[in-house]
Amino acid sequence: NVVTAAGVSAGIDMALWLVGQLHGPDHARATQKGMQYDPAPPYQADI
Repeated sequence: NVVTAAGVSAGIDMALWLVGQLHGPDHARATQKGMQYDPAPPYQADI
């Protein structure tokens, strides 16, 4: 029962996931909005 992440953005993503697990997705979204955290979607390589 250990959760880890490496890097700042990954740590924020992990923390928001954990908030969602403990308090529900609505609380996680409110936390994300309060932090003004708007991550970019994954980049799709055109290979």
